[in-house]
Amino acid sequence: TLFGAIQSAVWFFVLPSLIKPYWAKISDNYTNQQAEVLLWAIGAPYMLLYMLVAALPPYFILRNVEWVQQYKISRDPWPWSSSKKQSNRDSKNDNDAAAKQRQLFWKQTYKSILLDVFGLFVFIPTLVYIKTIVWPTHVMSFSMEDFPTPSIQSATTLLSMGIIHEFGFYWTHRLMHIYPSLYKYHKVHHEYKQNNVLSAQHFHPIDFLISIAFPAILTTEIVRPHGFAQLQFGLWLLTANFDDHLGYAFPWAAVRWFPWSAGTDAHEYHHSVNMGCYGSKLSLWDWVFGTDNVYNEWRKKRWSLVD
Repeated sequence: TLFGAIQSAVWFFVLPSLIKPYWAKISDNYTNQQAEVLLWAIGAPYMLLYMLVAALPPYFILRNVEWVQQYKISRDPWPWSSSKKQSNRDSKNDNDAAAKQRQLFWKQTYKSILLDVFGLFVFIPTLVYIKTIVWPTHVMSFSMEDFPTPSIQSATTLLSMGIIHEFGFYWTHRLMHIYPSLYKYHKVHHEYKQNNVLSAQHFHPIDFLISIAFPAILTTEIVRPHGFAQLQFGLWLLTANFDDHLGYAFPWAAVRWFPWSAGTDAHEYHHSVNMGCYGSKLSLWDWVFGTDNVYNEWRKKRWSLVD
C-alpha cells in the first residue's frame, strides 16, 4: 500500500541523512571489528521498540477495535485473552481448555524471553566476533569516505542482499524440515502454532546457527556491504521477521507492499500446518520451487469465505 511504500522510502532515502552525522563517532572510536559486533547488537533495542510501537497496541490497547482486529490472521483468540467463566458442562470444558492454553502460553513466553535474551545479548555478538576472527580480512568498512548515499548502487546492494539472503534462508529452512536430525532443533521454533512477536526469535541455538546465522554470513561475504548498508538491511530483516510473527496481516506493513514480498499470513500458514512457504521475506523462491501451491489454494478459500 501507499503507506508501506512511504515507510520504505524513508528507510532508503531519509535514514542515511539521519545517521550520517553520527556515523563518524563509530568509525573514529571503534575498530572495524568492534563496530561490526556493535552493529549486530541493535537487535535487542529494536525488538523492544517494535513491541511497543507495533505489537502491544493490537494485542492489548486496540484489542476491542474491530477495524484493527479484522487483520488478525488466526480465528482463534489470543491465549492471554480472558473470558467470563460459565457454569454449564460444555462451557466448563471450554474454560478448562482455555486455562490450559493460557498456562502453555505463559510457559512458552518465559522460554521465549530466555531464548531472546541469550540470542540477542550473547549468541549473536559471539558469532559475529568469531566471524571477524576467522575472516579478519573480510571485516566490513565503517569509513565515512565510502558511506553509502541513496543511489542506484546502494539500491542494487540492498536488493542483492535481499535476494541472496532469502535464497540461503529458503534452503536452510527447507532442509530443517526435510531431515529429522535437523528438525528436532527446528521444532522448538514451531512450538508456536499461533504466532505472536515473541516467537520471532524463539529458536534453538543450532537452528539459529544454520537457518539464521548462515544466510546472514553468506550474504555479507558475497556482497561485502558497507557497515551502514548492513545496518539498513538488518533493520529491514528484523522488521520483516517481527512482522512475520506478529499475527496480523496489516496492509500498511513496510515490508509487504512490493512485488514478491511474502505475506504475513504465509508464515502463519507455515506455522499452522508445518509445511510449505519456506521463504520469509520474499515469496520468490517458494514460487520458483513450487512450495507455495497449497498455501495459495488455502488463501483463496480463506478470503472467499471472508468475502
